[in-house]
Amino acid sequence: MARRARPHGEQGGELESLVARVKHLIIFGRLKPRERLIEDELCLQFQAPRHLVRAAFVKLEHLGLVTRRPNKGAIVRDFSVEEVEEIYEMRAMLQAEAVSRMALPLPDEIMQQLAAIHAAYGEAIARQDLGLVCTLNNDFHRTIFAACGNRYLAKLIEALWTESLAVRCYAIGDPVLLARAQRDHARMLAALRKCDRKALVREAVEHIWPALHAYKRAHGGWDEPIAAAPAPERLRPARRSTRRG
Repeated sequence: MARRARPHGEQGGELESLVARVKHLIIFGRLKPRERLIEDELCLQFQAPRHLVRAAFVKLEHLGLVTRRPNKGAIVRDFSVEEVEEIYEMRAMLQAEAVSRMALPLPDEIMQQLAAIHAAYGEAIARQDLGLVCTLNNDFHRTIFAACGNRYLAKLIEALWTESLAVRCYAIGDPVLLARAQRDHARMLAALRKCDRKALVREAVEHIWPALHAYKRAHGGWDEPIAAAPAPERLRPARRSTRRG
């Protein structure tokens, strides 16, 4: 008897669930860089059909977590020294530029949204729900940089954010670094409330380095630690707010 095809929406939900589960194994170190992803093992582990596992590999490659090789399957992505340092140099420059351009004060609805995300982030940390911590961390930063006033700048930051997912999440698995990240978020919120642009630029840049250093330590360290890039000169003056504070 022919197997009944599942509705498209149901298949999509199963795929997203599988991608999330494999992603969790990668970003929290249970699957190591350069480790081969074996289809048969994942099919058995997650009780998933082969076509779904292969579709998950495609999505994981788009997220920057997996490298697919012709006729050789998929492996967990590893970064060269040059790749990581170039990614983080650009992240520092773009994030500093984004908050330098931001019109302050931010609208009340954005500030309320950020405060709600930060509160939920703290609750997820307390419960050690690291998957939710990762999601809320993404939401916090995406909300801030979306307010830079330039959609293409925000998209570039988002692209590098996705590209460095495996590196960024090393901090989430370390309780000390996670507590620091929570404090960094609180300082960013404080700088936004005070319209302290200088402090906001500093926090937006310095916040990214602990995860990078954790990733480097996990890979045996690299010869020259990357230094925090200075905030770039603004390409144009920051927009003046028309709101009355």
